[in-house]
Amino acid sequence: MLISEETIKKVNLIIQRMFTHNRSWDRFLAYSATEWAFDHFNDVFHQGLAHLYPLLADVAGDILLRYNVAPEYYETPRDSRVYSTMLEFFNININEHTETYELIKSAIDTATINGDLNVEADLKALLRLFNHFMQQAITLRDKAQIYGENNKAMFDGFADQFYVLQNEYEQLTNSDNDDD
Repeated sequence: MLISEETIKKVNLIIQRMFTHNRSWDRFLAYSATEWAFDHFNDVFHQGLAHLYPLLADVAGDILLRYNVAPEYYETPRDSRVYSTMLEFFNININEHTETYELIKSAIDTATINGDLNVEADLKALLRLFNHFMQQAITLRDKAQIYGENNKAMFDGFADQFYVLQNEYEQLTNSDNDDD
């Protein structure tokens, strides 16, 4: 077999995590739009971030499909969280991204140990791509700290200036782009 069962399981967990990120962001965007009137922030980050996570799941799924393995779509947890502050969400978001970063690293280690070297290379490319999502999470947390809870309207108004995923958006949404 060209890809080990252990590696397949790890890649499927990565797919699950990306859909969990999508759900987490969709929930926060809905909550922040209704509770704090983050309309501009929602306009920027709904399509520009939340909708990119399923595309990252597709990148992981494509790794499996190269070896004629159908990806599995595990359940994602329900998300009905409420947030007392925007910084609360952004700190949770960094923690969730760190967990995903560790999962991808673990999948790389598993692929290496099992001799799945092409999969290892693909997972390293996914990790490099995900690093930009980590950057976005850190930027948003830092900006929330700078603006503070008393300047939510300013934070919302300048949201487009905090968006750092322009290149990744183009890469993930360009249907003519086939990097295989």
